[in-house]
Amino acid sequence: MKYIFLIFFICLSYSQDDLLDILNDGDVNVEYVQSAFKGTRVANAQSLEIPAPKVLQFMIQHRFGSIENGFYDLFGTDYAAIRYDFSYGFNDVLALGAGRSSFDKVYDIFLKTKLIRQSKGVKNFPISVVLFNDIGIKTNRKSEQTPALKEKFSNRLLYINQLIIGRKFNRNLSLQVLPTVIHRNLVLTPNEKHQLASLGFAGRYKITNQFSINADYFIPLDNRDSNYKNSFAVGFDYETGGHVFQVMLSNAQGPYEFTFIEKANGDPSSGKLYLGFNISRAFSFKGNDSETW
Repeated sequence: MKYIFLIFFICLSYSQDDLLDILNDGDVNVEYVQSAFKGTRVANAQSLEIPAPKVLQFMIQHRFGSIENGFYDLFGTDYAAIRYDFSYGFNDVLALGAGRSSFDKVYDIFLKTKLIRQSKGVKNFPISVVLFNDIGIKTNRKSEQTPALKEKFSNRLLYINQLIIGRKFNRNLSLQVLPTVIHRNLVLTPNEKHQLASLGFAGRYKITNQFSINADYFIPLDNRDSNYKNSFAVGFDYETGGHVFQVMLSNAQGPYEFTFIEKANGDPSSGKLYLGFNISRAFSFKGNDSETW
């Protein structure tokens, strides 16, 4: 975990120097690389993107039940977990958001901050680095809670801190890695850890201007119990007008970071996988009609 914090401070130092250089030199001839991904998520995982300045994005993340029963429950579509997500871009580098997940009844607020942007021209830098910070609170009813959750408000809280380090290699291919630390204030057994470290990999390959293939995958960086499964999702994006529509197949049903990274329970060998989609709509506050970012 110390390496994650080291990377963060290096990135933060560079971004501060970068800003000071621009202020001091007055040189704005820097071309920043745009649209490494179509959406703010790759499939399950966060992407390098944030909403454009003065744009409010509303995203619905819908995950059905397992497809293993086939036509009996129409490949899991009789059941669902859902998350609503609002995020607003204040400027080119900062976005604030809030969401609510039916899975575990979690409300959360989050920040996405672009520490470094891939650029060329006067100042050339080969990667982008985004910092994602999230605070979630479980809001299960008292009858559904453990005694420890009832006793203390802070026991409901969990924290997600993630660096998204990526590069757009060309107009078609973008890749990123996501070192992640999740902290839970409450664990239920002595064998569980408060702090969980993992590393994600994600990528996108654009087929046409509107269509791309996406995938993400997470592995643990420390020990987990025998029931733990590495999280993965594969799917596609389709952009149309002011919407980005994403369809995916994953071994995790929960669309929130903690649930899909730490609670994936699907197994391709048994057919226990989850079909889902994200759909996002962008609303502009620039005085023009709604537009995509």
